[in-house]
Amino acid sequence: MSEPNKSRAFAPEDPLWRQMVTVAAAGLGGLAAAYAQVPAGYMSGAMAATALFAMTGQAVQIGVLLRLAAMLISGVSIGSAVTPETLHNIITYPVSITMMLSSVILMTVTSAAILVRVSKWDRPTAVLAAVPGAMSYIMSVAGPSGANVPRVAITQMIRVFLLMGIVPLIAAETGVHLAGLGTRPVDPILVFAFLILGGGAIGYVMHTRRIGGGMLLGSMLFSAVFHAIGIAPGRAPDWAMISGQDVIGAWVGSRFVGFDWRAFMQSGPAMIGSVVIAILISGSFAALGTYTLGMPFGVTFLAYAPGGFEAMT
Repeated sequence: MSEPNKSRAFAPEDPLWRQMVTVAAAGLGGLAAAYAQVPAGYMSGAMAATALFAMTGQAVQIGVLLRLAAMLISGVSIGSAVTPETLHNIITYPVSITMMLSSVILMTVTSAAILVRVSKWDRPTAVLAAVPGAMSYIMSVAGPSGANVPRVAITQMIRVFLLMGIVPLIAAETGVHLAGLGTRPVDPILVFAFLILGGGAIGYVMHTRRIGGGMLLGSMLFSAVFHAIGIAPGRAPDWAMISGQDVIGAWVGSRFVGFDWRAFMQSGPAMIGSVVIAILISGSFAALGTYTLGMPFGVTFLAYAPGGFEAMT
């Protein structure tokens, strides 16, 4: 597979109005999926609609400004799920994290072995393509490592796309309610504004320091702290949760703008096979976590799924 010329991923961002057209198309897909009661419908519907829109040649990639805004709103929304009672489960975290690390190592080794033995990929390409999540970091080291960058990029994109479509369905089948708007009261507008400003400041610092998912992580932690101590008593407004899911779905779907389908067809079976094996391994560890920690399978499966922090959160 030859190197592409100048990838669109490195081109200047498209005008904001064109990005908003893509987000609007994503929003229609999200509304349709939510109306059909698809798990995590606002996000998965937006992702699918954007990917289809990209095939028409009309969609554009979502730029940094919209991505950061979506991560900020989503981080504050996710952090609002933390309550004082949540801290009682912190004693189980070391065991769960140890199991997750073991799962990641086994997923990476097994998936890379499939790509090396079945598709005859070189080892640097196979390993970087097999590492779950952290796509921006993986792509930054793929070139200097001598790996085949298009193969790594396509495999990582396919993994995220499949996971965001499949994992919510599997988790929902176990009884876990995903991406719901919730029944808790909405935080007062001044409290929500405070969380946005504080979370945005911390998230931006983490983003500039190149911490993976920095904006999402920073805003989520800031929101979680104030909800855990009871200063923020409720949850994020519905419009914030929906808009954040919409833009994140559009962002993932827009990765298919200018997608090299011919390159995918050449190695597609091995790529998909390696991803499926990784999902099966994570599912096995999730089942073990359910048995060991007494937590619902859907929760552990979401935690161990081989996807990036931003997408899976």
